[in-house]
Amino acid sequence: MTTTDTTLPAPVLGWLETFAGELDDCHEQAAPGGTVTSPAGWTIASVRRLPAGTPVPGTSDTLAAVRDEPAGDRAAQVFGDALVRLHWRLLRDVLDGAVSRLDGRTSEGAPLLGRQLVRGTIADVALALSETRDLLGLPRPTAERRRRIHRDLVAAGRTALGLYGASSFAAEGPGRLLYAAELLGNTYLHAGEPEEGAGRE
Repeated sequence: MTTTDTTLPAPVLGWLETFAGELDDCHEQAAPGGTVTSPAGWTIASVRRLPAGTPVPGTSDTLAAVRDEPAGDRAAQVFGDALVRLHWRLLRDVLDGAVSRLDGRTSEGAPLLGRQLVRGTIADVALALSETRDLLGLPRPTAERRRRIHRDLVAAGRTALGLYGASSFAAEGPGRLLYAAELLGNTYLHAGEPEEGAGRE
C-alpha cells in the first residue's frame, strides 16, 4: 500500500481521526489490547494502534495496515458485528448531516428539501437504514448477513453522497469516511468473495 494524500482540510481530517478511534473500539471489543486480522491477512486500525503499519490510501495517515495471521472465528465474528454497526452509525450521521446542510437552502425560490428528487433520495437512504437496523437486531448474526448489511450500507452511502453534490469529497463532505467504511468491509467481510453474483440472504 502507498499513501495517496498527505494533507486534508481540518473538518475531514477530524472526522477521519474520530472514525479511526471508533475502529479501534471495534478491535478492543473483539481482542482487548490487540487487533483483529482479516481472513486475507490484513489488519487495519488507527496509526496509534499500528504505529509501524503502512498508511492506508485515502485516509490521510489516520489508518494503517499490517500483514498478520487471520484472526480466530470468535474474534472475527465480534469484530465484524462491531464493524457493520460502526458503518450503520456513520451512514446515519451522513444522512443527518445532509438534511441539516440542506435545511433552509432554496433554489429558484423553493426549499431544496421540498424537491421531489431530494425527498426521494432522503427516503431511500432512510429506508436502507431502517432495513439494515432490523437485520442488525436479528439474533444469531451470520457472516452472510454481515456481508448483506455492508453491501446495502455501501449502496445507500453512495446515494447519500448525492445530497452533498460536488462537495462530497471536499472539506465539508463525508466521501472519504464512506470510502474508509467501504474499504474496511471489503477487507474484513468479503475476503475471497466474487464481486459479482455473490449470494444474498
